[in-house]
Amino acid sequence: MILSPIEVRAVATGAVLVMLALAIREDALRQRIPNVLNACAFVLGIAMAFLAAGWSGVAISVGGALVGCAALVPFYLLRGMGAGDVKLMGAAGAFLGPNSALLAAAMALVAGCVLALGVVLFQAKRTAAGPATSPDHKAGLAWRAAAAISIVRHERFPYAAAIGVGVVAALWLQGSLGALVATLGAG
Repeated sequence: MILSPIEVRAVATGAVLVMLALAIREDALRQRIPNVLNACAFVLGIAMAFLAAGWSGVAISVGGALVGCAALVPFYLLRGMGAGDVKLMGAAGAFLGPNSALLAAAMALVAGCVLALGVVLFQAKRTAAGPATSPDHKAGLAWRAAAAISIVRHERFPYAAAIGVGVVAALWLQGSLGALVATLGAG
């Protein structure tokens, strides 16, 4: 049985969603994204691109992987994320192609900022020490916010979740999620 290009796209979309779910799980539980997961996803992304469009699909897939990695490397170099996160974005880029990989990386950075803000707010609320009973209430709030930001700077959080949000948003915008749903509904 030979798959149509739409079916290949649907399989690729399902595969990248499974890969993201596994990566998010591993990152949440172990604060690591296994290299074998990223490598398998990268190879599968290239294979799906070959099935969909031949060698030109492979070129697009490799381009997407390079763009995905390149978009996050500066943050890795600044110690803002781990190498597994960069490789995960590259593996996802192999499924997305260059344009959508760049869009997904940008959306992942926005989602990461929202996640970091949530962590800061949570830590600020949890930080009970400090001048809470100070007559200058604003000074107490500023102290707590500064303490929370200091804590968060050294805290690790699963960035794979932010990458997942970015990739799912890019898949939605390029119509791949709709193609997956339509293919599953036609089966």
